[in-house]
Amino acid sequence: MFERWKILLIMLLLAAGSAWLLRALSTGKARGPVQVLHQPDYYLRNFVTVNMEEDGTLKNRMEGEYMAHYPDDDTTELVRPRLSVARPGQEPVQVSADKGWVTADNKVILLSGSVTLWQLDESGDKRLEIITSEVKILTDEEYAETEKPATISGKDTTVNATGVRAWLREGRLQLLSNVHTTISSQPID
Repeated sequence: MFERWKILLIMLLLAAGSAWLLRALSTGKARGPVQVLHQPDYYLRNFVTVNMEEDGTLKNRMEGEYMAHYPDDDTTELVRPRLSVARPGQEPVQVSADKGWVTADNKVILLSGSVTLWQLDESGDKRLEIITSEVKILTDEEYAETEKPATISGKDTTVNATGVRAWLREGRLQLLSNVHTTISSQPID
């Protein structure tokens, strides 16, 4: 008879232990840090995106060879991006780079590699060109800046400076330091 109680007690303990284990596993509590991988959830090749003003006019257009979105930090990486910022009544400002990175809120674009900003005149010739290695663009303000050395070229003028701030829509530049200007001499007839 004692053996029967012993078997019954062991079975009750096993049932209680199994119920506790089942409840502990079904609560979904993680047993340690969960590692989120930095892998894209989607990508595009040879893409074009367009942003419009509230009135429907073009604000800017971006195209590139490759775009990948990462859900873990909601950022986007770009390969060979080219941005065109519309300017009312004027030719757009163009920006190209080797690589780019866009923040989660799409308000900041960081460009790196060979970065070029330029604007054409009405005849299609380059009116202004800025070449540097890194640029930060604030999309809402249509503002770009670099702390790196930059070369700014016009028709007859070349300026080398360290650090440039550019208000793209206004077409205004501020050179920060180490500014050296070369004006090419044109013969006077």
